[in-house]
Amino acid sequence: MNGNELPNESGALQHFKGRRSIVLIENPGEVPRLAARRKLNSVIVAANNISLDAIAHAVVSSPRKAGVLVIPWLPRAEIFPFLLRGFHRVLPLCITAFPENARRLCDAIMAAEPARLIGAVSDMALAAVTLFRADLSAICVPQHWFDQSGDMADMRALKLEEDGSVVKIGSRRWESHHIIRDFDANFRRTLRRMELTKNNSLGGLIRSTRTQRRLGRDEFPGIDSKTIARIERNEINRPQRETLRLIAQTLGLPVEQLLEKIAQPATDAPALYHPIAQAGEHSASA
Repeated sequence: MNGNELPNESGALQHFKGRRSIVLIENPGEVPRLAARRKLNSVIVAANNISLDAIAHAVVSSPRKAGVLVIPWLPRAEIFPFLLRGFHRVLPLCITAFPENARRLCDAIMAAEPARLIGAVSDMALAAVTLFRADLSAICVPQHWFDQSGDMADMRALKLEEDGSVVKIGSRRWESHHIIRDFDANFRRTLRRMELTKNNSLGGLIRSTRTQRRLGRDEFPGIDSKTIARIERNEINRPQRETLRLIAQTLGLPVEQLLEKIAQPATDAPALYHPIAQAGEHSASA
C-alpha cells in the first residue's frame, strides 16, 4: 500500500471507497503526500510511532481539520492536542483486533462491517469499555453488561479475537454482534432481517440448533471453532462430508438434513461479515 488507497473489488467496497479514502502511512517519507490526500472524508491509519510523530508534525500547521486518524495502539497523551488540530476524530485503539498488522486493519475499515470490531479502549475507573466498530462508529459498554453471568469481568484481560468478531475476557467469550445488538437499535433490526432470510441456510440451521442445545463453537470434536463460525456465517457453504457428519453427530441431527440445506441455499441477505483475506490466502475448506 505504502500510502496508496487500498484496492477493492466488490460493489459494496466500491461504494464505501466512493465515500471515503483510506490511506496507510507506514513511514515518514509518505507524510508529505498526506496534505494532498487528506480530504474531509479520508481515513488515515498510522502504522507506527515514527509515522505518527511525522503526521502530528505535518498537521500542526494545517489550516483546517479533515478526516479521521486511526492509531492501532495507545499513543502518549502529549501528542493528542497536536493530532486534534488536524483531524475531526482521532481513534486510539488501545486493544486492537489486528495486532502489528495495520494492513489488515485497513481491510476491515474498507469493508465497513458494522458487526466487526477493530479495537477498544477500557477504563477501569469508569468500569466501562469503548468498542470501535469497522464502520468507525463506537459503542460504550459498561462492565456490568459483561457481569450478567454473576462473575466479575476483569477488563484488563479484554482481547479481540477472530478478526474482531469475538470479544474475550479471561476464559469467557462473546460474539461481537451479540454485544452490538444490545446497544444499537438499527443493528438489531438489520440482524432480525438477516436471521429471517438466513434461517433456511446450512449455517442458519447449525447456528440455531447449536444455540438451542446451548453449545459453544468449541464443543464440536474434530472441528475448530473458527471453521464452525465460518460455516454458520455461510462463508463455507459446502463443507466436506466428514465435517458435516461430525456436526450432525454433535447436534443430534441426521446428516441428510444438513445435505439438503446445501442443495437448497437460502436467499441472499445483506452480509454483516466478510472474510478478511490475507495475502496469498486461499479459500479454506472444512
